Amino acid sequence: MEGQLTLSELNALVKDTLEVAFPEQLWLVAEIADMKINRTGHCYLELVEKDKGNEEVLARARATIWSWQFRFIRPYFETSTGQPLTNGLKVLVAVSVEFHEVYGFSLNIKDIDPAYTLGDMARKRNEIIERLTEEGIFDMNREIPFPDIPSRIAIISSPTAAGYEDFMNQLENNTEGYRFYTKLFAATMQGADSPGSVIMALDAIFEQSELFDVAVIIRGGGSQVDLNCFDDYELAMHIAQFPLPLLTGIGHEKDESVADMVAHTKLKTPTAVAEFLISKYDMIAEEIEGTKEAFLHLVSSLLNNEAQRLSSSVRLLKPIIKGSIEKIKINFFHKIKEVKPLVADTLEHQQFRLIKYSDKIVSESRSMLNKQLNRLSSFSVTARHETKLLYLSETSEIDEKFQRLKHLTGLHFEKYSNQIILCERTNMLVNPKNILKRGFSITLKNGKAVKTARGLEHGDMLEHILHIGKIKTIVDKHKSNQ
Repeated sequence: MEGQLTLSELNALVKDTLEVAFPEQLWLVAEIADMKINRTGHCYLELVEKDKGNEEVLARARATIWSWQFRFIRPYFETSTGQPLTNGLKVLVAVSVEFHEVYGFSLNIKDIDPAYTLGDMARKRNEIIERLTEEGIFDMNREIPFPDIPSRIAIISSPTAAGYEDFMNQLENNTEGYRFYTKLFAATMQGADSPGSVIMALDAIFEQSELFDVAVIIRGGGSQVDLNCFDDYELAMHIAQFPLPLLTGIGHEKDESVADMVAHTKLKTPTAVAEFLISKYDMIAEEIEGTKEAFLHLVSSLLNNEAQRLSSSVRLLKPIIKGSIEKIKINFFHKIKEVKPLVADTLEHQQFRLIKYSDKIVSESRSMLNKQLNRLSSFSVTARHETKLLYLSETSEIDEKFQRLKHLTGLHFEKYSNQIILCERTNMLVNPKNILKRGFSITLKNGKAVKTARGLEHGDMLEHILHIGKIKTIVDKHKSNQ
């Protein structure tokens, strides 16, 4: 039958046709679905185009970067983008269309434009930020109140990372001797597996979140390539909605990852995270010291005021007591004066009657005289008895008033004595000597109290005053940029 072709003839025609249709290289947008490098250095890729709505693959093609070109393309791309050439990247590549009679259709990649990939990465990053904002969770972690004393810390890090070691060294060897409880939740901190690993650590902390005050994500620096894993939506979503304040110190010196943006507090390095936590203790220590000084001042002021009040009360009581006694004496003497003329008048009146009727008495019988004498005697006894009763009554009233005044005076003295004893006990409790007995110490530099580690320099001489004795130390600080 005429017009029949062999397979090789057909493939040759296809090859010739493609060479005519695509005589020069062209720029192609595609996503790397798979990438392999063989032992000779050649890079074999599978490029795809996906539907933006449902991620369905619309087209697929094989591509090759020969080793002599790959040695230049790869480092240039990764240096420019800070991102490894790997699966999932959208790239703009210069390709030549190739067709081999045996191996079929493929693309030969001659160049890659890193600017396009950077723009695509930035677009994806912005899409993540916009999505978190639209969902209303972007600021959720920052809105959680930060604890005054963050003493219980959950740490997400690689156990072998230098940053983890720096963090623990800074935290455990702080100059003020603050104590922290820490627990490590190990995770992979770079590469494609990092987001999932960190999310698993966050879930583990969440299950026992009541045991911690804060959580931290730390790692010891690294290239931008290693840190791109923190621009991940799932990871950012978990951080934003985490129930504890979350701090990051993942080594970004210039750029800020999405994880940094949604975290409660972003710090550059693990050491900076430790210093931030220590600074919270310093703030509380300063507040306590200020409260202590204010309390001592208040107690001293109260003691002075009470002493003045007691002194004033004593000064006021003295004239009152003296005046009361004088008043009682005056009343007593007035009563005596009132009684004396009454008795004298009575006696004088009776004597007058006796004289008046003496003649009559003489003339009357002895019995009448005896009767009068008996009446006079009876009246005299009655007068003496009434005088005695009046005297006893006034004396009893004076004694009663004196005893009441004495009792009230005792109550006042007892009240103010108890207040003075209470103030003295309070002053004893806040006495620095008693505080030193409980194991505290006072740190001095050049004779002045040291309240914070700020301002201390290597080689500074410090003097520590204990309950018994003194200790001198020299400051030895280790500074780290990590």
